[in-house]
Amino acid sequence: MKSIFCLTILICSLLSSNLSAQTVFYEEIFHGGVTGDGIGTSAFDSPRTFNINIPANSTIKKAYLFVTSYKTKYPFLDSVFLDRHIMFNNYKINLSKNDTITNFTANFTANFTAEHKFDIGVIAIEVTNMISPIQNSYTLLPPSDQSSSGETGIFSEFYLYVLYENQSMDKVNVAIILNKQNADANLSYNIDFLNPIDTTKDVGFSFHSTCFCDTIKDGSYVSINNNLLGLTGGSEGLFPNCTGVWGSFYYQNSTLYGLGNDTPDNYMNGVDALANIQPYIFNPNSFDVTFQYQTPEFGIKSNPVLQLFFTYATPCDTFSVSVTPDTTICIGSQIQLQVTGGHAYQWSTNGSTSGNGQVEGLSCSDCPNPIFTGNRTMNYSVRVWNNDSCSVVLPICVRVNDPQKVNCFAYETQCGVNEGFISAPTFPSERGTWYVVMPTNDTLDQPINNTFPNLGGGNYTVYYIDHAGCKSADTLVVIETIHNTVADFTVTPQTGAAPLLVEVSNQSQFATDYIWLINGVPTNLIPNVVFDSTGVYEIGLIAWTLNESCADTTWKTVYVYDTLYVGIPNVFTPSGDGVNEFFSLNVNYALDANLVILNRWGNVVFQWSGTLQKGANNLWDGKSKEGKFVSDGVYFYRIELSNLKGFEKERKLAGYVHVIGN
Repeated sequence: MKSIFCLTILICSLLSSNLSAQTVFYEEIFHGGVTGDGIGTSAFDSPRTFNINIPANSTIKKAYLFVTSYKTKYPFLDSVFLDRHIMFNNYKINLSKNDTITNFTANFTANFTAEHKFDIGVIAIEVTNMISPIQNSYTLLPPSDQSSSGETGIFSEFYLYVLYENQSMDKVNVAIILNKQNADANLSYNIDFLNPIDTTKDVGFSFHSTCFCDTIKDGSYVSINNNLLGLTGGSEGLFPNCTGVWGSFYYQNSTLYGLGNDTPDNYMNGVDALANIQPYIFNPNSFDVTFQYQTPEFGIKSNPVLQLFFTYATPCDTFSVSVTPDTTICIGSQIQLQVTGGHAYQWSTNGSTSGNGQVEGLSCSDCPNPIFTGNRTMNYSVRVWNNDSCSVVLPICVRVNDPQKVNCFAYETQCGVNEGFISAPTFPSERGTWYVVMPTNDTLDQPINNTFPNLGGGNYTVYYIDHAGCKSADTLVVIETIHNTVADFTVTPQTGAAPLLVEVSNQSQFATDYIWLINGVPTNLIPNVVFDSTGVYEIGLIAWTLNESCADTTWKTVYVYDTLYVGIPNVFTPSGDGVNEFFSLNVNYALDANLVILNRWGNVVFQWSGTLQKGANNLWDGKSKEGKFVSDGVYFYRIELSNLKGFEKERKLAGYVHVIGN
């Protein structure tokens, strides 16, 4: 308990600006009464009880549960509310930042040296359907994971406010005022917008606060119209911690009654935060309430006020008004709000409009049926006037759901086996049904423990539909496919003259099925194949296991060219008889050649360069380069062939030939 006590001391060490603002959250005139009670003690971990008073033969008109939230790290983040809930009389109530209707930003000092940011928020939750007219005690348990340090947020200082109808009772005017100003050593509220007060009857005033720790140094003086009601502060009831004070009461038939340690007299003292302020109301239409910190010189501190409750008789008549209930829409949608009853209207958010009279998100501010087109959650109130200039104020919350992308992850799968999965372990609490759209565009909607199992590889789209029917943004998830198969083979040889016999050896890994191809055409000739014609041949192998979609493919190139044929005579007879007159080269395809004829002494007697055509090419007629026939005998030749088919750049030939001329 020591850490909790230290926290509440820090919470109470507030420094803030001199803003003076408040908003009427609710005001109505009806036959019946109202009752309220509070509980506190910061991060308590056991149920606490509200004790209220509802007389017999009454019906529940309206009930609100006010929840105070603390955060010692500024700004006030959504993470404070992540998957948090309270248990109210066995009802589970999720806490949402959307229900925060006002919050204060302030500084506080730790040991009067280190300055930190601090945020207090007030959440209003309608619990009308959770209240029974024959039950006067209700339990509450805050979130189970509250941190006494306040780093992750604390939900504390709860107040239950119940309106009950009873046609046999006097009229009553109830008003709930919410504080919008940061805590300061001196707080002032000018109340001038309520319905007229019957100053001959009891006028109930109570308030709900936090950190009014004691009346030694840490209390607050409360005054009405400069009339001191007393010094308030201390720990309520059985709770020894530094809590706030709360006025517990009920009011009916123009009479104020106290509950618990609160008394319905004209004063306030200690933990008594209830007073009948009728003697101090001189103007039936307005009055001032002030709070002054007991010892401003004791550090930089003050006491935050959360709600003010006023209950009194009024000369105003009751009249029937209804308003669109709290509603939720999807972002990008719009809704028309509707008020029935009354003759004049004023819409506001947090009790105020902009300088030009407009209200954020509404098409009009003084009509009964404005169209909401906002893109964020808004808390509105509408004041509705009757003919006699009396009015009621009713709240309405339009929640705008903008579901964000699903935070999920995917696990890979072996190709051919659907063993991948998509899991989303941290879905938001407002999530309804979530879906996975497969690569085939089929949609899955039956997860197992927030996981979709047995998925193949590919691109998936994940989204969810929240409880209001709003679709989240899409999340693209890729299930990677593991391919173990490696297609590989060798060919021997890779080049050669036709006909060429090629041996193929399959070197593939993790494969059981194969398709061989030659120039894209499947074949069964592997592992041995003969290429009879010249050309470039692409040998391909497709290998896989389990499924052809898991195949790996590889290619090898084989080059086949023609065999070079060169016919060279070993004798020729340039005798003029027309037979065997030339030294001829006979080739099987065109190519370039260089011919040199040498005598036996190594002297060049003939030389020729050019292109040989396919067939016989008569190159030397037996004459020397001087134009005379050479002598009979043996002559030597050197031939260089180039521009060959295949991969030889050139070929050199050498030999001799007999020349017989006569």
